[in-house]
Formats: sequence, structure tokens, C-alpha cells
Amino acid sequence: METPVLDIQRRLMAASLPALPQVLVQLISHCESEEGGMATLAELLSKDAALATKVLRVAASPVYRRGPVPANLEQALTAIGIDMVRTLLLTESVYQTFNGFATTRGIDLRPFWVHAIATAISARAIAEKLGYVQLDEAYLAGLLHDIGRLALVTIAPDEYAANFHAEDDDALCATEERTLEITHPEAGALLIEGLALDSFLADSIRYHHEPLERLQTAHPLVRLTALADAFATHAGTVDGIPPTVARIAGFSQEEAREHARTLGEQIAHLAASLGIDIPKEIRSALPVWRTGLATPSIFGGDQLNEKVRDLILVSKTAEELRKFHDANACTRAIVKSSVVLFGFSDAIVLSASAGSDVLTPAALEDDRMRLSGLSLPLDEGNIAGVAALHGMAAFHIPPRVASVVEDQLLRFFKTDALVALRLSSSTDKSVVLLGAMSAGQAQLLRNRQHLLGDFGRQSGAILGQTMQHNEKAGVPDAALASEFQLAARRVAHEVNNPLSIIKNYLTLLDRKVDSGQAIGGDLSVVAEEVDRVAQIVNDFAQEHQSQQAQPDDSADVNGTLAHAARMFSDSGSLHPEVRIAHHASREPVRAAIDSRVLNQILVNLVKNANEAMANGGRIDLRNAGLVPRDGRHWIAVSVIDTGPGIPDTLMPRLFSQMVSAKDGPNRGLGLSIVHDLLTKAGGKISCRSSNAGTVFDILLRPAPFHAHPEPGERG
Repeated sequence: METPVLDIQRRLMAASLPALPQVLVQLISHCESEEGGMATLAELLSKDAALATKVLRVAASPVYRRGPVPANLEQALTAIGIDMVRTLLLTESVYQTFNGFATTRGIDLRPFWVHAIATAISARAIAEKLGYVQLDEAYLAGLLHDIGRLALVTIAPDEYAANFHAEDDDALCATEERTLEITHPEAGALLIEGLALDSFLADSIRYHHEPLERLQTAHPLVRLTALADAFATHAGTVDGIPPTVARIAGFSQEEAREHARTLGEQIAHLAASLGIDIPKEIRSALPVWRTGLATPSIFGGDQLNEKVRDLILVSKTAEELRKFHDANACTRAIVKSSVVLFGFSDAIVLSASAGSDVLTPAALEDDRMRLSGLSLPLDEGNIAGVAALHGMAAFHIPPRVASVVEDQLLRFFKTDALVALRLSSSTDKSVVLLGAMSAGQAQLLRNRQHLLGDFGRQSGAILGQTMQHNEKAGVPDAALASEFQLAARRVAHEVNNPLSIIKNYLTLLDRKVDSGQAIGGDLSVVAEEVDRVAQIVNDFAQEHQSQQAQPDDSADVNGTLAHAARMFSDSGSLHPEVRIAHHASREPVRAAIDSRVLNQILVNLVKNANEAMANGGRIDLRNAGLVPRDGRHWIAVSVIDTGPGIPDTLMPRLFSQMVSAKDGPNRGLGLSIVHDLLTKAGGKISCRSSNAGTVFDILLRPAPFHAHPEPGERG
């Protein structure tokens, strides 16, 4: 059973915080105007803590982020892009206008807004005095310092409404701890940490009620946020800002009095420019928590309002999608719109061509190519298949048991819930949007099936029209482009193997030349590996020109195993404590496979085994010669290691282009390439694994002149 504190934390992550209606009205006007540029939106956004949090949350999603998590609002807006910023703000505006902040029971947000702005302005002024150069970061910390109060009144209105306008002091924190088992500083810090933002920003919120003497050695952002809160709290009082607080902030008493006076003027001017009516009692006394106003700021909504709201949201999104004339760009825009509209932390689009029984990722960004080899069966065994077959949104929410591929996606997205939505189109493709979010958010989204359905129909129709337009214009579709990208990754993966060996041999050659040793044999290995690089690239070019390379007639299996073992041993490519050996068959055998292809297969398997045994172990390449299998004779080759074994969860899809735990852009390809090479050569591969090690069993067709009588044919 979930504890009260865990329940509060879960609801915090799913909370949609209310923004000040007057700011939203201004945003709507600017978004509808062609003159509303990024600078104007950024300026407006910095005036509202809820909207700032919304933008930071979206920008922190991997769908938008390229590199580190944005550290401030300007970076966040740049990461999202001007068009999507407008969409996000319109979405939030329409949502709040029609849905209403009903959960707050008519609580006036103006006092909260005044205190947040007063603290933000004070934080920037104190940062200048103390020489803290990140002024925008200081402003943001001040703006968000009490975001926990807004979150608590949103998720627990019955328990917290009476405290929303209470004096912000230690007594309030004690009340919060007693009634909700969490204080508003801790709630605010949890929200910021959930966005993976800088830890000092979260700490500035968490510790803004700590005594100043305890913060003497804390990070400057933490200290100045606590000082700014004290400035904003005392600026309108009879005694004014305490001398000790002013001194620590670098202000003289005269400067502190002047700051308090101009603070009120700045807030009044800002309120007038936004059309916010600030009553006299707030203007004359900045410690606004003593003034609980009864006038509701916005109204609640009913089912009709909710339907109208959702229609407008989808309509606005569709307007943006129609701007794209390339199917890949349109697909990526759908992913980004879903993050804004539904609150996904991440999302991808999957598609299946007519006649195909698997869904694969489409239009992936370069840094998401790790997912390119993923495939989900078009059946009832996973939510993407269910959504594609039945048209209704499908959910994975615990305690539902995830399939293997769903479990991989949950770990990749670092979440506990998934949502699948079919994008209906007029083409013969099956297209599904798959989004990641917390279980709490998914439960809430499950109640908005009509919004999911409207989005799926409209975005799917626009994507289908774009695909048809591209086909008429001769533009390759997303599946073909994805296939070419995957082929290029396979080439990069395979070329890297001989290049690594060449690099190690060059180091070895350098040492041998210095000591006067013979290097002829080593140079021949380097030459062979250079030829192998050329052959891999040439095969790729020929494959995409519908030509066939001429393979060798056959491979000397014993010789190829010996060559591979010697190459790894001599080049220093293995971990220091890993040993490799080869075991030849009693009689020489030749396999019906190009020797370079067999060597490529062995290199992939040995490289994987070596990577699995960083602490040492043994690799054996064994040729058992001719063996009877399935009514015919094969050449049996094994690659055996003493590593930790392969996890059971990976075994069912071991030879697919799956998501791997290894680092690098071409992860999860090696075994898939081995399987494909053997299949093309008419061979087979299987795997046995335990905690004592792993064995890959390979069956190769004998070369024609080594053909053996079929079992039972000898007279």
C-alpha cells in the first residue's frame, strides 16, 4: 500500500500548476500576433512561476534536449524552438481557460504572484551586490522558491487551501509536515529535481527557510535565495528589511530601504502592464500572505467546456503540423507536440508497412538511433500492437506485467508507464505514437480518451497526406530512410572492428621496429585488415546498387580460427587477463562461406566475449569438424568464453537489432550482423549461456568438394 508521503510525491510529479490568468491572456495575444518573438515570450514567461516550470519540464525531455539539461529559461526556450514555445503556451492558456483552476476552490493567485516576483527581483539585485554572475539563474530561483505552495494547493486542495495564504514561516512548515508529511520547500525541490535541473536550484528552494547562519558555507545561489525571500517578506513591514539581513546581502540600510521602495513600484508597474488589478492592501504591504483575498481569479469547467478545450488544443496543434511538407519532419513534430499536449517525458513514432507484422521506429533524430533496431510485433502482446489493431489508446501502468520489449523501453525512457496511440491515416501503413510518463500522469491521461482520439485522428490524417505528397514527389519515406540509416550504422560497426585491430598492430609495430624485430608477418595482417575495411564499404555500396559481390569459393575453417586467435593475441586487443586459444579439427575442412565473412563473424563474437570479461577469463575457438545435424552434415564451430553470461531477459531477442546496454552509437548490432551473415551463407547460430560462461554454436555448410554422404547413405 502506498504511504501518504509517496502518494504526495507521485501527485507532485503529475501536477499541472495553474498560471496567473492575466499572464495567460497576454501570452495568447502575443502568440496570435506575428510580432510576438522569442524575446517577448521570454520576458512574459519570467513573470509566472507555473509557466516557467512548465517550459523547464518540456525542455528537459530528451525529445527536445540536445546536450546538457537547460540551466535557465533562455536556454530552455532555445531548446524548444519558437514555434513549439508558442504551441506550448497556447496549450497551457487554453487548457486553463476552459478547465479552470477548480481544485483551488477559487483561491486568488495574485498574492502568490506578487511575492514570487518580489523575491525574483530581490534575488537578482542581491546577486549583483554579491558578485554572483548568473543573474538569470538567481531570478529564476527567486521566482520558483515557493513553487511548492502552488503544487500543494493543486494536488491537495482540501488539506492545504486554508494554509495557502498563511504567513510563510516555520509554523507553516510545521503545519505542512503534520498534515501532509511534506513541507512546501521540500515539495518545490522535488519538482525541480524531477526536471533533472541543476541541483543547486533545487537546494535553493529546499533551504530557503533555513536560518541564514546555517547557510554561510552553502552555495551562493542557496544563500541569496534565502536572503531574497527575507527581503520580499519584510520589505513592506513597519520595521523594513532587518539590518543583519541587509548586511549579509551586501546592502547598507539606506540601500535596503530604497530597494523596498522601488520593489513596490516595479511590481505595480508590471501588474499594470499585464492588466492585473492589485488591491491597495497588497500594494501597501508586500508580505502578502497576511492578505487572503476572496475574489476567485478564474472559473471551473464542466464537460462541455472540457470538450471545447480539447478541440481547440488539437486544432492549434494541427495548424502547426500542416506547416511541414516532409514526412520525417512531420513525424518529429507530432512527437514534440505530444510531449507538450500530454506531458510525455519522451516519445517515439512506430510504423509498419502494408503486409509487415512488426512496428519499427520512424524518423528518429540522430541521437535516438540507438532505438532504430527495435521492433514490436503487430499483435496483442504489447500496447503498441493493441493500439494499432484496435484504434483505442492503450496503456502500460503497473501492476500490469510488461513484455520484454516494453520492459526495454521502460528502462530506456527511465519511466514506469507507457501510452500507445494509433495515428489514423489514409495510407496502408500502421502508425503508432508511443509516449513515456509517470504512472500517476498516465492514470490521469486515461480519463481523457476523447483528447487522445482527436489527436490521433487529426495528426494521423495530416501525416498520411504528407506521406502521399512525398510519394508523388519521389521523396523516400521514413521507413526507407530508417533502413538506409540502419545499414550505414552496420557498416560503421563493422569497419570499427578492423580499424581497432589495425590501431593495436601499429602500436605493436612501433615497439618491434624500435627493438629491431622482424615485422613482415604483422604487416601482412595490417594489409588484410585494410582490405577488409575496403571490402565492407564496397559490399555496402554494391548492396545499395542491387549488385552481388563475388565471394571466395570456400574458407579453411582451421586456418581462419587460427588467424583470428593469433590476430587478437598478437595485437593486444584483449583485456590484459583474457587469454585466447584455438582448437583445430583432426581433419582439415573447408566451409561454403567467404573466408573474410567467417573472419568477420569470429571477430564480432570474440570482441563481445572480451568486452564481457574486463576482469579476465578465457576464450576458446573450437572446430569440431563434420557433425550430423537435421539429416545432413555440417561443420561445427564454437566460440566459448568464461564470462558472467547473458541475462535471461535478453536471450529471446539475442540476434535482433535490439537495445543494448553498451555505450556508443552502434550498440546492439554485432550479434544481429553475425546472424545475418550466417543466414546469407546458409549457416546457423545458437547460444547457450549461464553464470559460468557463454557458448555460441555455429553450423557451416561444407564446401562442395568436401561434401559428406548424407547420414544413412553409406553402403
